[in-house]
Amino acid sequence: MAKGSSSYTDFNTLIGQLNNNQISPVYLLHGDEYYFLDQLLTKIEEVALDQATASFNHHVFYGKDVAVENIVNTARRFPMMAEKQLVVFKEAQYCKSPEAIIPYLESPAGSTVLVWYHPGKKLPMNRKLGMAMKKHAVIFNADPVSDREVFQVVQQYIHEKGYDIEPKSLHLLSENSGYKFSTMVSELEKVFSNLDVGNKIRVEHIEKFVGINKSFNIFSLQKALAQKKKNQVVEIVHYFTSNIHDYPVVMLNASLFSYFRKIAMVQSMGKNTDKEVIAATGIPYFAIGEYREAARNYGGKKIVEVMGYISDCDLKFKGITQQNKNPQTLFEETILKIVSI
Repeated sequence: MAKGSSSYTDFNTLIGQLNNNQISPVYLLHGDEYYFLDQLLTKIEEVALDQATASFNHHVFYGKDVAVENIVNTARRFPMMAEKQLVVFKEAQYCKSPEAIIPYLESPAGSTVLVWYHPGKKLPMNRKLGMAMKKHAVIFNADPVSDREVFQVVQQYIHEKGYDIEPKSLHLLSENSGYKFSTMVSELEKVFSNLDVGNKIRVEHIEKFVGINKSFNIFSLQKALAQKKKNQVVEIVHYFTSNIHDYPVVMLNASLFSYFRKIAMVQSMGKNTDKEVIAATGIPYFAIGEYREAARNYGGKKIVEVMGYISDCDLKFKGITQQNKNPQTLFEETILKIVSI
């Protein structure tokens, strides 16, 4: 059967198939990009179920709570007063005996739609269950949208919603969201609910409706770091750590990692034209001067040290390496190390 991918194009293709009532007996939805997974599950529910009888024919199980045999027994039943029933196995990554579903995959009930919902990580496709899914299920791999693709994907999403967006607005939204597609979509919902369809989304809309401070945001921090303006960097970071609920340091750190990774790419393309660098990195045209300045200020081994500081901070946030400091202090120290190089 067809195998999906995390690209927005393939996501829309699968949504289109469901809109045309092309529904398969088994789906595997897995990976990290929760927006894609949630939207696909919602669409499958909409197409597979008759709303008048949905309460009888919508069965949801959870990986920690149920044996696979119970799922199979439910899937083998006939729907009540409807053409199809939907069986959703959420948190399937916690299932203790997942391979028990394989005999059902080999001969699924024609009146049942089974969704094996495995978010957060991928089902290993080189093991028995993964190989069986390849043969018998429609698979969607919800990989995160890459930094390089996220501008194009989000811009397409915005246009499909009936809006346009300024390049600077998109850049600010991306930086503030850590280039994470699901987060950007969530933030855009705030804008859509306050702005009529057909409008162009401007910087002031992002600042107002998403709640980004004009002076203290990830965009201004990165620019201050690029220019090595230590006093300004300290002021911005102090504001962030004093308003920690609005500025999660884990997300800020992820944004900085993405930012400096692009700076490293600019360094490696030092002899290329701006146009070539923009095409290779996805840096917006209006920011290329800032990135080139940062590439000069963090030349040589400095950029390697910066990436090391940010990675070390991330490992400590996640508890992978030991640390006895709170996240705010750890982040402040990391930024000071960077700007002092």
